[in-house]
Amino acid sequence: MRFYRYIIVLMSLICAQHSFYAQSQALKQSTLAVIAHKEYKPTFSAIAAQLRVGINEAQAYHQLDEILAREYGDMFWMYGCAGLYYSCKDILPDSYKEKIRECWKKFTPYRGDTENHFLMYYGSLFLMSQEWDTLSASEWFMGRSSEEIRTESKEWLEHWIDETVKQGQTEFDSPRYLYYYITPLVLLAEYSRDTIIKKKTTMMLEWILASYASKYLGGSYVGAHSRESNESALSPILGEVTSYGEYFFEDSVRHILPDVAFAAMSSFEIPEIIREIAKTKNVPIECSEVVRSRRRIRFERPSIKKIKKYTYLTKAYALGSVEGGIVQPLQQRTWSLVLNSRKKNNVIIGLHPYFSAQELGMFFPEEPAFMLEKIEGVKQGYTSEDKWVGASPYETIWQRRNELRCSYTIPENEPHRHVDLFFPDWGNIVDCDSTIWRQLSINYDSVHITLHSATDFSVTRAPGGYRVRLQIHHNTTSYWLSVNNINDARIINSDAQMFSGKDVYQTKDFDGWLIHSPFVESKYGSGILKIHCGAYERILNVVKATTEERLIEIGH
Repeated sequence: MRFYRYIIVLMSLICAQHSFYAQSQALKQSTLAVIAHKEYKPTFSAIAAQLRVGINEAQAYHQLDEILAREYGDMFWMYGCAGLYYSCKDILPDSYKEKIRECWKKFTPYRGDTENHFLMYYGSLFLMSQEWDTLSASEWFMGRSSEEIRTESKEWLEHWIDETVKQGQTEFDSPRYLYYYITPLVLLAEYSRDTIIKKKTTMMLEWILASYASKYLGGSYVGAHSRESNESALSPILGEVTSYGEYFFEDSVRHILPDVAFAAMSSFEIPEIIREIAKTKNVPIECSEVVRSRRRIRFERPSIKKIKKYTYLTKAYALGSVEGGIVQPLQQRTWSLVLNSRKKNNVIIGLHPYFSAQELGMFFPEEPAFMLEKIEGVKQGYTSEDKWVGASPYETIWQRRNELRCSYTIPENEPHRHVDLFFPDWGNIVDCDSTIWRQLSINYDSVHITLHSATDFSVTRAPGGYRVRLQIHHNTTSYWLSVNNINDARIINSDAQMFSGKDVYQTKDFDGWLIHSPFVESKYGSGILKIHCGAYERILNVVKATTEERLIEIGH
């Protein structure tokens, strides 16, 4: 009897896996068709989709001629070109293969200066030097032979993988730049003929998708982010990585971007258990992580800092943070409270709008004063007192589950001496006392949020919501944020009011909770997702009930 029960369980798992496989193949075809029929500005991935589907071929080749004729480019050009070449290699005319070959001889693409830039750069060089594996140094823009390029590229890829599994990712959890990690890893996992690189990049692809899945809530990428764009600052669903989130975790892709075509043309299938982690948040989940800061080149030591990161997720909301301070320049998201809603602007955030030449000089090699003078032409809004993206060296954060405390000590010579929080305007304000008890209570569907401030604050309209601006008193301010299910929260049933009066109430300093765990540990139903950061082997070990176990190891 036990034997037959085992057979039934095994068959059910096989049938479920077959169903998922059939579904994923249909999704690949439909996704590729959508990208092929959609109008994008000329881009390698959209052209590849059209050629593979077999529509608008004359237009596709015309656009390809335009891209290959312009002698410009960077690492984004490189990975797109490599992706088109390999995904359409069997149908590309020899004349276009030769045009592409000549570009890699004549062009000198910009390498970039960040982790994702280097992955695109060296990943593309590895694939193309593997394709033309016997060329001399004179045939490459780098002035090195195919063998030399392939060796250097492999060394960097293995170094990056090893460093990441030991110490955590530098550009961690970025709604924008995770897109540019997934795409080159898809290409390397699919087209590398080196068995070591193929295996390690496949594992890295599964690893970052598992990490993403654990912080995926209703389409939003939750928690603290190393790099946030202005476009997705208040609406997480607008992040570029949403395209991959929907492709890998959902049944259809609504926010589709063309590079997903490379995944649709590959044989990669996401493990079903990772997909389930993304979709299932029925019980509260805690994720503790250790990540890395961006490398500092002056003003501060050590050059790279280990950063503690914590995220608390329920099926209705997710609250996540890092410790505070500057981890990444310009685009950091230090903490966020994301509501599980498809409504626009489903996030509560807070920051001190800090900017300085020292921050720029800490991470970039140019003259700091010159960079500050020219920064608005590159990163619009960096110096604005009303911005919603950025970090401050004067901020310290404590978080324990659904509670968050932020404390600020801001010197008198700082240009902007206030702290702002954003609340979406589709909530119901229950209580607002800006000067006496300094409390704001607001409901969003089933979520009740209470803000307590140590100093007076004002509430004004902002695009899509409310701007809560805290004043600085004796160079300091702090606030305490508490999030609860609306059925459990103690709610004051009164009309929202704004009071003015003397500073009669002082918020005492609270003892906070910092994160000390050296690894990610997410409680997932009856199982646990563990992604170890401190050891050389970074392990994803997911146990689903008692019927399936999956173990992935990255390392030697």
